[in-house]
Amino acid sequence: MSYRWVRIGVVCSVLFFPLPLKASTYLDLGDPAYLLFSRLEAEGVIRSALLTTKPMSRTEAVRLLEEAGKNAEGRSDFIKSLVRELSQRIGPESSGSSGVKPVESLYGKYVNTNAAARSLTYKLAREKEQALNYNNDGILYGHGSNGQAGITSRADDLGRFSFYFNPEFTAAQGEGSELFFRKAYAVLDLGWDLIAGKNSQWWGPGYHGAILLSNNAEPFTMLQITNPVPSTLPWIFSYLGTYRFTYFVTQLEKDRADIAEPYFWGMRVVFKPHPNLEIGFERTALLGGRGRPTDVGTWLNSMFGTREHDREQNPGDQRAGYDLKLTLPFELQPLQVYWEEAGEENRQRNSRMPYKLADLYGFYLPRVLSYERISLRAEYATNHVSYWPDVWYTHGVYTAGYTYNGQIMGHHMGTDSRDLFAELTCRFPEKNARWSLAYDRSEHSLSGPVRETAHELSLNMHLNAAENADLALTYGYSWMKNVDFVPGVVLRSSAASGTITRRF
Repeated sequence: MSYRWVRIGVVCSVLFFPLPLKASTYLDLGDPAYLLFSRLEAEGVIRSALLTTKPMSRTEAVRLLEEAGKNAEGRSDFIKSLVRELSQRIGPESSGSSGVKPVESLYGKYVNTNAAARSLTYKLAREKEQALNYNNDGILYGHGSNGQAGITSRADDLGRFSFYFNPEFTAAQGEGSELFFRKAYAVLDLGWDLIAGKNSQWWGPGYHGAILLSNNAEPFTMLQITNPVPSTLPWIFSYLGTYRFTYFVTQLEKDRADIAEPYFWGMRVVFKPHPNLEIGFERTALLGGRGRPTDVGTWLNSMFGTREHDREQNPGDQRAGYDLKLTLPFELQPLQVYWEEAGEENRQRNSRMPYKLADLYGFYLPRVLSYERISLRAEYATNHVSYWPDVWYTHGVYTAGYTYNGQIMGHHMGTDSRDLFAELTCRFPEKNARWSLAYDRSEHSLSGPVRETAHELSLNMHLNAAENADLALTYGYSWMKNVDFVPGVVLRSSAASGTITRRF
């Protein structure tokens, strides 16, 4: 089946078969509730979730909480405790009380690091990175002490409207301070959600990275349309099961090193044809910008992926991909395996399939045999294309690359790289604390004569200090070889942080 007809069918369903809902805000990507949803899904307690498109609406979170509560009957005390913890985090909506929260949470964070923010400039790469800091909404820390303090505020009980605000104050040693909105958006319920404002997104089954869209860069200020809860397609498409659709468009920064203020749009649809299988399709594209055409024809060519190989009328820089997540909730050993693949070029000259491929593979053991407190996860990602070096996240016209304010919008490993990640997690004492030991190894410039290799080891602790209070502590150590692609040069870095969050 052509991707084009799938897209048309999904759009028609969203527009002409809307669901009567009240608008709700969305769970922040950093909310620990996502880890609980993922664990319960992998155990087979939640069967209808579509977790590979984030953020999730609070309406959907409440629905999944109710499903988990029903399916947890007869399960172990440990699983039931996870459902109770999830109930505490989702908020009062599940009990029917008001969704208006002038102050939903207060948080403070302290970071001390000696890792410098660097700009990688090998071959066509033009991206910023900082050791021990990625998938963090584009935040780069200064050398020494850094502080963040903020509040989150939301209103989910205003009929067809809902609002979310996250003002934050930041200060860095020797670099001054700033007060701004980390995130802020409004939601209009039209059966589907129309969202305007600033928020983060994550596409794909990956935990440590995502090829096309992650929260490695700063959140976009965008216009977005999505169905807040899974829907079923009409007519013959119903065999695809429930689906979630999202489309957004934004304009990137003015002070880019290539073309000022290009448009960036993305579209993703994910299906669940079986409770244990999730399938996603996604596309993103850069187009326009100062001095570049932005007429209707250019937008249509970009949307439908045409004229990409026409040098005179190339609409921009396009990418497309797909992903699979398979859940095997065996009683002896539950397991999730997943795969994401995307093409740096949206389509080949004589085929509709993407090429110049990048891949991400992963598995997740929510417990290890009967040891419910221990979980294990590993991921491997690569975007090295042997016959086309340095092709990923770069472009001949948009030479600043696939970046927003200098940071990669997809996988933090960057151009012509590979990344290996593993994490062992243990909950103790009882179920109130989560300890994680993680290792990450990344290599840059795989096509070059010298490869820069980074190793990172981190220890993380998350404690439910009280029913509505969390404490998170992290320490990381990094050693990098062949720094700036100079053989034999070694750089060592470390970072420590502490975060306190009070929920109301």
